[in-house]
Amino acid sequence: MARIAPLRGVFYNQKKIKDLSKVVAPPYDVISREEQEKLYRKSQYNFVRLDLSQEHESYTAVAQLLRDWEAQGVFERDDVPAIYFSTHRFTLKSGEEKVRNGFFALTQLEDFSTGTIRPHEKTLEAPKEDRLQLMLACNAQLSPIFALYSEAKQNINRMLMADIEGVAPFVEVKQDNGDECRLWRINSLPLIQKVQQEMKDHPLLIADGHHRYEATLNYRNQMRDKRGQWTGREAFNYIMTCFANMKDENLVILPTHRLVRGYTPQPFLQLEENLQKFFYLEQYPKTAEGKVWFLKALRNGAKKQRLIGASFKRDPRYLILRLKNKRIMQRLAKDLSGPLRELDVTTLHLLILEHILGLSPEQQVNGETIRYSQDEETVLHALEKEDYQATFILKPPKPEEILTIVESGETMPQKSTYFYPKLISGLIVNKIDPEEEIAPERESANG
Repeated sequence: MARIAPLRGVFYNQKKIKDLSKVVAPPYDVISREEQEKLYRKSQYNFVRLDLSQEHESYTAVAQLLRDWEAQGVFERDDVPAIYFSTHRFTLKSGEEKVRNGFFALTQLEDFSTGTIRPHEKTLEAPKEDRLQLMLACNAQLSPIFALYSEAKQNINRMLMADIEGVAPFVEVKQDNGDECRLWRINSLPLIQKVQQEMKDHPLLIADGHHRYEATLNYRNQMRDKRGQWTGREAFNYIMTCFANMKDENLVILPTHRLVRGYTPQPFLQLEENLQKFFYLEQYPKTAEGKVWFLKALRNGAKKQRLIGASFKRDPRYLILRLKNKRIMQRLAKDLSGPLRELDVTTLHLLILEHILGLSPEQQVNGETIRYSQDEETVLHALEKEDYQATFILKPPKPEEILTIVESGETMPQKSTYFYPKLISGLIVNKIDPEEEIAPERESANG
């Protein structure tokens, strides 16, 4: 179902950029203002200057900077289309080390209605418009989307790993946090054909990059309108993608916790009464020891049942909330499927934030009321030190839960998932040449 193709990737010229760790960056949407400043100071060629520019008239400035770097030889484009096998070695907070395998290639853009490429989260208009304007100015996809396919036998990874065995990567970069990324070029046309054939059997799930994907759909549509006639083979009909196997045990989804503000405060007794209408409450004192037991009980209990951790400002207790009856959510969310209703994140947003605390759906996505973090210690500390009223601690959804929901045509609440680690920005860029055509699969395979 997925139509993929090799690409002529654009990479930093390692003859000019000796240390790639100084120029790569996190994805633009997770960079704080402070981190942006740090990346700017790190190198005059740091990728953040393209992906999250500080310049006035930033889109025009980024387009000019990209042209300058190409003219100066800072960036080089491969002459021959390839797919690029990647490994990302990382360490979890627990100390466990993992290696996530994947590969970069183009995939043909599809409207979501076809079912070939499926989103799992809702998007916002402002980020989509930002990425669209950047593409229109640069005629390039600066960062890939991250997409998952589901293949139990791991045939694709096995084939690619066999091809690179004993071959040194052409890109090897170690990040400040110790993560290590490597890339290998794969130009073998018979192997590319095999990968293309294998991928035809698999629909894709967008794990990360929903805004970039929808922005690229809009870019494609504008380019089609501008041209008038098109065949579907033009480069603007494709998007650069990093593919990973959902069945890979090294695929990690972290929980995304919430800090919340902006609701009308309720007296503790009233709030507790409102919560007890729907939840069983388990209480722990707000002490150092109490926090340890609270988090431990939350982790252990969540393995068996659906639990939400909660802490309210100036409340001397940590709370574990356990839904009394599934029928509560059935009544509250009649229009949602069973799998989506049963997610903790759905219970949080519909029952707690909207029904109990009074935050409308519009307030929940306005960017002012909710802050997200993957670290429970961070949100618990921020609640006491910053201007927030409550924090909620969730467990991550399982890949199969996400897949079941998207296969039914539904999307999850914003920031429901955090696939870890994020893709590094600056490893590879896709230049969109208006005159370039992507060869059909049989031509890619036969030259």
